[in-house]
Amino acid sequence: MKLRYLRLSALLLTIAVPYAASYAQAPASSTPDSSNNLAALTQTVTRFENNILSLAEAMPADKYDFAPSNDLFKPGSHAQFDTVHTFSWQVTHLCALPYRVFAPFGVKPDTDVDPKSFDSLKSKDEIIKALKASFDYQNKVIASFTPENVMAPVGPRNATRIASLVLVLGDDGDHYGQMVEYGRMNGVIPPATANQGQRPAAPPAQK
Repeated sequence: MKLRYLRLSALLLTIAVPYAASYAQAPASSTPDSSNNLAALTQTVTRFENNILSLAEAMPADKYDFAPSNDLFKPGSHAQFDTVHTFSWQVTHLCALPYRVFAPFGVKPDTDVDPKSFDSLKSKDEIIKALKASFDYQNKVIASFTPENVMAPVGPRNATRIASLVLVLGDDGDHYGQMVEYGRMNGVIPPATANQGQRPAAPPAQK
């Protein structure tokens, strides 16, 4: 897990540092297109969001309360699942995280949201709606990133926007991995995996 965070941190820093530096070095009269500078960042975020949302939509509603148990394994197995969470908890946890992590940066969601309220969501429809709204908020926060603020410390913990995004995406990866296992235990192939054959081929390497 620690190695995953380090790799993700390195990836986002390779995006953020040139992003800020290119603006710092540009002439005062120039007006670079920030959407181009953030393209790699938003592509990474979009991939996470699409993978999570597509799997949440693919999981049958009657399996949202599913959690692995020792009964799934042969007698005598040392598997321990006494404290694992349900599939619905995995998703609602990801719903709440952006609101908590990005709160110090002053970007407000379109409607008031109490992150604790997600614990009371029960139906698949409610949870999917909350997940989409959470991703909308996350994208709104990312749209507020600028060369001046992306690595500026904020609040008592000196959090930066890019470090906070690393935290969110790292957690997304951990819980998406658990969601994948829950889905496969119930015969659900993650759409991101099922659709791999439909992805366009990589362009040929330049000689």
